[in-house]
Amino acid sequence: MTPPFAASTTASLPASAFGVAGIELVPAADVDLATIAALAERIWWQVYPPIIGAAQVHYMLGRGYALPSLRSAREAGTRFSLLYLGPYPAGFSAWQGGVDAAFIDKLYLLPALHGCGLGRWLIEATCRQIAIAGHDVARLRVNRHNRAAIRAYGRAGFSIIASDCLPIGGGYVMDDYIMERTALNALLLD
Repeated sequence: MTPPFAASTTASLPASAFGVAGIELVPAADVDLATIAALAERIWWQVYPPIIGAAQVHYMLGRGYALPSLRSAREAGTRFSLLYLGPYPAGFSAWQGGVDAAFIDKLYLLPALHGCGLGRWLIEATCRQIAIAGHDVARLRVNRHNRAAIRAYGRAGFSIIASDCLPIGGGYVMDDYIMERTALNALLLD
C-alpha cells in the first residue's frame, strides 16, 4: 500500500551507519497500526512500570494503543510513522499539526536499541517530517520522572517550557514536562 504522505517525508540513512540493510522512517498505513500497537506493548512494559507503575501502564496502553484508539487518532489527523531497521520495525513516532506548533504525541524505540544513536535519529527524522509539513516548532510531553527521555530530548534541541499534570481518567494523571524545539525549518537546508 502506498504511504499516505509524500515520499519526501521518508527519512533514510546509509545502511553502513548501523550495519543493517538500511534505516527508514516510513509513514504508516492503516494496516501498520497493529505493528505500532505491538511495539507499544513491548516498549511500554519494558520502560514504564518503574516510572508510573504497572496498573497505569495497563490503563494507558488500553486507552492510547488499542486499535480503535489508534484508528481514531489517525482519522483526526495524527501522522504515524514506523522506524525500520532493514525489514524489522524498531520504533515509531506520531505527531499532529497545530496552529503555532506541531505536537509529537508518540516517539518510541525498542529499549534494546537505546544508546546507539537511533533515538536521536528518530527524533531528527520526525522533526524533519514536521518541517516538511510546514511547521517550524515542535512540542511534546515527557514524564517528569523519565530522566533518560528528558536527557535525549534535551540533546536533540528540546527545552522544557512548562510543567503539566493532566488527569487522564481512571484516577491517573500524566505528570509531565512540556518540551519545545524551534527552528525546525533549518533541517530542510541540509
